[in-house]
Amino acid sequence: MKKNQFIKRIVLSVLFVAGFAFSNFTFAQHTLTIEVSNLKNDNGTVMIALFKGKEGFPKDGTKAIKTTKVTIKDKKAIITFTDLEAGDYAFALFHDENGNNEMDSNMFGIPKEGYGFSTNFKPIISAPDFDDADFRVEENTIQKIKIIN
Repeated sequence: MKKNQFIKRIVLSVLFVAGFAFSNFTFAQHTLTIEVSNLKNDNGTVMIALFKGKEGFPKDGTKAIKTTKVTIKDKKAIITFTDLEAGDYAFALFHDENGNNEMDSNMFGIPKEGYGFSTNFKPIISAPDFDDADFRVEENTIQKIKIIN
């Protein structure tokens, strides 16, 4: 009997300590705020797709971990994503001036509407790869983006 009680006490002590240790363990959740400037006007919305990894970036918004659209005021927009784990992210955004939920381009594929990428990456010939535009989210992160018109 004494041996069983001793084992029970040890097991209960271990469970108590483990329970206390894990009760304070949570994945840190962070916030990303994106401040967009240099918009042509206040028409339409800014549409954005946030990616955590290379898959789909920047053209396939269905692979984004979060997407949203926000209104424009004084030729600026502010987008906030919450509950993000620490890690590497990239985003693509555009100014949907006419509200058709599409990035309009001319017959050569050159955008007619303003656009931008995280880290203010400026494409020369084509859209960036994830590695060109990725940045680290830790704690509360701010990205200031000047739209390309």
